[in-house]
Amino acid sequence: MIKNLFTILVLFISFSLLSQEELVIFENDLKTSSSAIKDVIPVVNTETDEIAFFIADAKNVYGYKIDANFKVSDKISSEEKRRKFKVLIGSSASTNNSYRVFLTNKKKNKFASVQFSFNEKTTVFKEFSIGNNETFIQTVDANNQFYLISGSKENNQLFIYTFDENGNPSKNNIDLSNLRFINSQGRNLKIVTYLIENGALNKFDENTPNSIELTSKSSKMFVRGQTILITLDHHKMYTQVLQIDLNNFTAISFQFDKPKLGEKSKRTNSYLNGDHLFTLATTTNEFVIEILDFESGNLLKEYSAKKEDSITFKNSGIIQKGGMYKAKRDLLKTNRFLRRIAKGNTGLSVRKLDNNYHLTIGGYIVQRSGGMGMMMPMAGIPIGSIGAATVYFNPTMMAYNSFTNNKTTTIESLLDKNFNHIKGEIKENAFDKMKDYKSNNSGSTVFKYKDFFIKSIYNTFSKELTFRKFTD
Repeated sequence: MIKNLFTILVLFISFSLLSQEELVIFENDLKTSSSAIKDVIPVVNTETDEIAFFIADAKNVYGYKIDANFKVSDKISSEEKRRKFKVLIGSSASTNNSYRVFLTNKKKNKFASVQFSFNEKTTVFKEFSIGNNETFIQTVDANNQFYLISGSKENNQLFIYTFDENGNPSKNNIDLSNLRFINSQGRNLKIVTYLIENGALNKFDENTPNSIELTSKSSKMFVRGQTILITLDHHKMYTQVLQIDLNNFTAISFQFDKPKLGEKSKRTNSYLNGDHLFTLATTTNEFVIEILDFESGNLLKEYSAKKEDSITFKNSGIIQKGGMYKAKRDLLKTNRFLRRIAKGNTGLSVRKLDNNYHLTIGGYIVQRSGGMGMMMPMAGIPIGSIGAATVYFNPTMMAYNSFTNNKTTTIESLLDKNFNHIKGEIKENAFDKMKDYKSNNSGSTVFKYKDFFIKSIYNTFSKELTFRKFTD
């Protein structure tokens, strides 16, 4: 018996060690001042697998290049005092061993970039502008390139800016004249006006753990290679999609039917994962999940439950947490689940792990007092930063920080590759495993690298920075 317990303990420890690994520890030896670290900026070179990691205090920026073997291969230090550009919006990597970060001001009407050249040991600051009648919308980092999306409400025009090796912008017009979108009442919708006025357009990495607080938003942006996909869920009957090709700056639109529950009070949403769109419709009486083929729109699988039913396809309890409840509560009954999620914002998230799908379905209610709100300052903003830009930069950190004190009610489900429900426990994800490695200073961030996550932890006293690898 003791031998068996020892074997189980060894296996548990081994599994825990495999799920997290220390990749590198290096000292921020370029820093000689006593000023506090304000922020850190990870930039992953997707062609070379190198990481440019910038550390900013009140006066200087310190850059370290980490090679594919997680060795510090180069360094650069720069003084940067242009404090009106406080919001980081993206980055790019060049073939000449230089990296560029892009910034804007609080009003998002002035823009700049800073190029860090590891070869020349220099930094070059450059301001740029967009059109007078344009409004900044979002950015894209794809294949080491940076793209800025803006729009003009006057003419319903959408623009995407590209940048050359010197940081000079070029404007590309996205023709939307033949595309039709509808508002929640079924009338024609000016899509550019909607994107500008509907609040922040969040970026999603499909297989990152994303909270219901994020996925319940009515608009989402996914980037796949050189393709932008913006899903719109403000209409209860349809998920509308705007697809933009970054190779030729053309756009198309299409839509998917949502589950038809027949009640005006229903709440709906969707989430894109791989070649499939997962749609959700819920009322106080029942909820339905439909899985659609993203190319054809064909229905592949459907799950549903009414308030008097047991939810036979869940792998967890009906969990309520956040708000006044410090611990998790199992609500047990389906009718209580439906009542809770009908009160707030409804959504679902989907991750593909080991050929299976992990679904989280539920809703949340914003807590107006106490706790941390969703858009509190987050890590990831450089150079005189105030810390509020991960909606544009590093969606992984945005996802990591999105699990808040809001009251959430969720269930979780596991499906196989053919979308059949399978039994099994819900395992801890990479973010769960990071709980044991807390760091409250601004030198900590989380970012995606290849198919795993890296958490950086900064020791203020030793000036050492540690990269730890986490997997699901």
